[in-house]
Amino acid sequence: MRRHWGFAAALLAVVVAGCGGSAVEGSPVPDGERPEPITVAALGDPRTLDPCSLAGRAAFAEHGDARPLARVSLDHCRMAVTVGSENVVVDFGMLSAPRQRAERGLATLPGEVRLVATSAQGRLPCSLDVVLADDVRVEVSADAQRSDSTLDSETVCAVARSAADGIHATLASGRAGHWEPPTHSLARLSACGLLPTDEVAAIVGTSSRVTLYPAEHQCTWGTPGGERPNAQLDFTVGPELGSRDGDEESLAGRDTVVHLARTDSVSVCTLSTEQGPFAEAIDGEREIAVVRVLLPGGEAEPCEAGRALAEAAWEKLPAR
Repeated sequence: MRRHWGFAAALLAVVVAGCGGSAVEGSPVPDGERPEPITVAALGDPRTLDPCSLAGRAAFAEHGDARPLARVSLDHCRMAVTVGSENVVVDFGMLSAPRQRAERGLATLPGEVRLVATSAQGRLPCSLDVVLADDVRVEVSADAQRSDSTLDSETVCAVARSAADGIHATLASGRAGHWEPPTHSLARLSACGLLPTDEVAAIVGTSSRVTLYPAEHQCTWGTPGGERPNAQLDFTVGPELGSRDGDEESLAGRDTVVHLARTDSVSVCTLSTEQGPFAEAIDGEREIAVVRVLLPGGEAEPCEAGRALAEAAWEKLPAR
């Protein structure tokens, strides 16, 4: 699973396309037994939702043993599921807003919940959305751990489907869990609240469009993709930052790692600063704030704008 804009490979994947299709309906439920619609309200406070509570190890029992992996986000859980002699890594829990994208219907579940595939049939990674009754989506993605894996897409997608079914069962039973972030945690903040839209537009040249993800740990200013300028502020988790991740600078009194990546069509500057240890860490993960600025054109210079945004955002972060 990607790490949110933390490193160059993930930063340059700006456009993801799916494959369209028609819905497959599940078994009808008699009107007298029809359950209440499952909406985002079933998740409780999205900022403190524990994504790993949505599908525990038991959800994958039919495939093999499952174990949690180090987090790469406040909003994702990662599990390694042993299938035969190999592992399938499944990521789940990211909440996304309604959006237009190609998808294939897989099933309709009680509570007006739909399962849709957002990856092309037969291709890996295998990506699904659990679409709630109010169209808020819980993302699921699974892939073979090894690049030379012999596991086929049907096997990997079955693991993703188990995660999706587990998420539905958890929400239907009201068992979504939460964690209590420390007072200085980034999880308590709304990413869009740190940078005013007019300020971002003036510095980066973005449009007035603002996208805040339901858990509020990620905010995007401007049009996503690589054709127009855009900026993003992410509250995430990951390994301790170091010189391997980019050039080390001091911005707003905070140690900051700055990384510039280019392709022929876009230039991306990513600036990251640590907030402190992640309270739910499995392998020493840290909370990290990340500013990303994307400008069209491989010769553009996004880091000047990135530094200005990072300075403004870092000044509003809680004391560590």
